[in-house]
Amino acid sequence: MEERDPAAVPRDPASVQAEIERTQRRVAMALDGIVERTKPANVARRGWGRVRERGSHLAEEARALVAGGKAVRLDSHVVEPPEGSVRLRGDDEVVSTYRSGGRVAPELLLLGAGVGVVVAVGVVAMARRRRRG
Repeated sequence: MEERDPAAVPRDPASVQAEIERTQRRVAMALDGIVERTKPANVARRGWGRVRERGSHLAEEARALVAGGKAVRLDSHVVEPPEGSVRLRGDDEVVSTYRSGGRVAPELLLLGAGVGVVVAVGVVAMARRRRRG
């Protein structure tokens, strides 16, 4: 806020009112942005997005290990949020780029599919058990 010299020329009430309204609009916009970013649904959506992103990175690195370590991380960098957005702690988005040079053996693909089926059957069985109990 500007410091005013009391001995200075008095300001026009209309300009003072206009300045107050501009300040109120800026504060209201900032509060709306904070409210939007802290809504539980939005926080959950961002959290789920981070979980999916980290899961995909983990899956990519696991695939690289299965393929004999032939995948190479080319680049990782933090993506900056748009200017004017409110940034919360832990809201950084890291993007990694990989290059894979080999194919996955068919036996490993069958093994992975088998593990996936077992996990899916286990989840369905647990869900049915909870519903009955």
